[in-house]
Amino acid sequence: MDDALVDDVEKIAAEFGYPKIPIYCDQRLEEALQELNNAWERTTHNIRENNNHGFSVRETKTGQQHWSLLYDSVEKLDDAFFKNLPKVDIASIVMFIGDRIGMWSAFTHMKDRYTKRKKPLPLAINACLLSEAFGFGTLKMADMSDLEISQLRAMREDFVRVDTLCAANEIVSNHIHSLPIFNQWNLMDEKVLADADGQKFATTDSTIQSRYSRKHLGKGRGISLYTLLANYVAVNAKNIGLNEYEGHSLYDMIYNNKTDIDIHMVTGDNHSLNKLNFVTLDSIDVDYVPSIKNVRDAADDIYTAEPLDYDTGILKPKGVINVDRIRSQRRGVMRVLLSLIMQENTQSNIIRKLNSHARYARLKAALFEYNTIFKSIHVLNLIDDMELRKAIRSARNRTEAYHQLQSNIRKTYNGIFQGKRIVENRVSAHAARLIANCIVAYNSMILNAVYQRMLANGAPQAVIDEFIRISPIAWTHTLFTGRYNFKKSSGKIDVDAMARILEDHVKQHFWRDDGPQN
Repeated sequence: MDDALVDDVEKIAAEFGYPKIPIYCDQRLEEALQELNNAWERTTHNIRENNNHGFSVRETKTGQQHWSLLYDSVEKLDDAFFKNLPKVDIASIVMFIGDRIGMWSAFTHMKDRYTKRKKPLPLAINACLLSEAFGFGTLKMADMSDLEISQLRAMREDFVRVDTLCAANEIVSNHIHSLPIFNQWNLMDEKVLADADGQKFATTDSTIQSRYSRKHLGKGRGISLYTLLANYVAVNAKNIGLNEYEGHSLYDMIYNNKTDIDIHMVTGDNHSLNKLNFVTLDSIDVDYVPSIKNVRDAADDIYTAEPLDYDTGILKPKGVINVDRIRSQRRGVMRVLLSLIMQENTQSNIIRKLNSHARYARLKAALFEYNTIFKSIHVLNLIDDMELRKAIRSARNRTEAYHQLQSNIRKTYNGIFQGKRIVENRVSAHAARLIANCIVAYNSMILNAVYQRMLANGAPQAVIDEFIRISPIAWTHTLFTGRYNFKKSSGKIDVDAMARILEDHVKQHFWRDDGPQN
C-alpha cells in the first residue's frame, strides 16, 4: 500500500467505519494497557479472596502449588425433538426454503444480456445444487432424477457459480437472522460469538490446492473447508490447502462476511492463533477469544503493562510490555491496518512479508508486542471467567455439530471432491454449505414457530431457557438418498403443523404443570 495514504488515515478509517485505527498507537494503546492492568488486578484479587469458583489449587508431593480450571458442565440435551417430525426429502426442503425466502433470485445468468433465459428454473437449480453438494455431478443426477441432462447442464453452466452460491447463502443466513429466536441463541448477552474451524476432505484430482496429509487423509490428498459459524449459521467459508495455516485466514473470513449477522466476538482452536490476530481483529471491533488448549501453559507467557506493586500470588508475569517499541512504529502499524481494511493485501500476504524482509523487523516486533497485550488480557479473562469458558466451549460444539452435518451431506454419495480445477471444488463446497444452511433454516423456522407460541401462551422462562438449547443443526428427519422427483417437489411444507408436533412434545417433557395445557 502507498505510504502516503497513512496521511489520510482519519478520512479512510471514517469512510470504512473503523475509528480505532487513527488512534491505535495512542489512545487505543493506553486503553489496552489499562485493560491489562485491570485484568491482572481483578484476576489475582478473585483468586486471593476465593471468589473464583472455577479456579482449583492443590499442593503436589514436592510442596509446589498446582492449579487447574474447572468447567461448568451442562448436561447434554437429549435432542429427540426432530425425531418426532415426519421425514421430508432434502429436495423438498431446499425447494421450500428457496420459494419461501426468494433464494432463487440470487442465481443470475452469467451473461447480463444477449440471452433468452434470464431467470433460472428453480427445479433444475435445486437438482444442480444437490448434485454439487453431494459431489457426483449433473450426469449422475440426471440418472437419479426426473430431469433431463441437457436441462441440468445448461442451468449448471449458466447459473451455478461461486458468486451466485455465496449470494444465496447470504439470503438464507439473513432470513435465519431475522427470526426472533436467533438472538436467543447468543452465548454472550447481546453479543454474537462466532467460531471458525476447518474440516478436511479428500480430493480425487491433483489441483494446486490439494495437498497430502498423512495425519488427516492417510496416503491421500485433500483440502480443508474453513467455515465461520455464528449462532449455527455458516456465514462464510473458503477452501484452503492442508499446508495453509488456518489462523492466517481468520481476519479475511470475518471482514468479508456480507450477511446481516454482525460478529462481535470470534473463537477458534489453537490453529486460529497467530501473533497478529488479536491486533487485527481488535482494529475492526471484533474481540478475539480463542479456545486455548492448555491455559496453564499459556499463563506462563503473559505480561504486565507496568511492574506490579502487589503480590500476584500463583500467577507470575513473564515480563513487562515494551510500550516504546509499539509507539516507535506508529505509522507502520497504521499502514498495516489500513492495508487490511482496504483489502489491498490479505492477512497471509502481510505475515509473509513481515517474516521474509529484514527491513520489517521493527514493525513485526511492534505488532507482536501489541498482540501480546491482548493475549495476556484474554488468558487472564479465561482464568477469571467460567462463563466465558463455557460460552467458548458451546461455540466450538456448535461448529462440531455443523461439521457432522456437512460431512453427512458430502458422504451421502462418497463425498470426495472431484474437481479438476480449484474453482470446481469451491463451487462444490459452497453448494454443500448452502444445503446445510437450508436445513438449519428449515429447522430454525419450526423452532421459531414453537418459540413464538410459547411466548403467546405465557410459558415460564425456565421452560423457554430449556427450549432454546435445542440445536437447529439436526437431520434425523431429513431424507438424503433415493430417487429425486423434482417435478413433484412442490416445496409446500406445513411449518405450523410441524411446530404443533414439537409443541406437544415440549409440553409433554418440559411443561407439564408449569403452564397452560391447551
